[in-house]
Amino acid sequence: MYEMRAESTDDPCELIWHVVAKDTIAGTLCGGRLAPHATAAEPAVTAATERYCDPCMTAFGTALQAWADPSSRKEPA
Repeated sequence: MYEMRAESTDDPCELIWHVVAKDTIAGTLCGGRLAPHATAAEPAVTAATERYCDPCMTAFGTALQAWADPSSRKEPA
């Protein structure tokens, strides 16, 4: 299972959602790093903009496609 975590941006009214890599607690699929177990700061307004990290979502889609294709799975030795 993959975890998604929000990160504050330079805009105090915006959050960006990243997909956390399975083998780390702070590394994202886009190659970024999040503070371990930290939560994003609350947005300054209630109608904040939230968006998804495009590189994370692309990497997540690729991982799902690879998982769905049985020929791409490695068999245990």
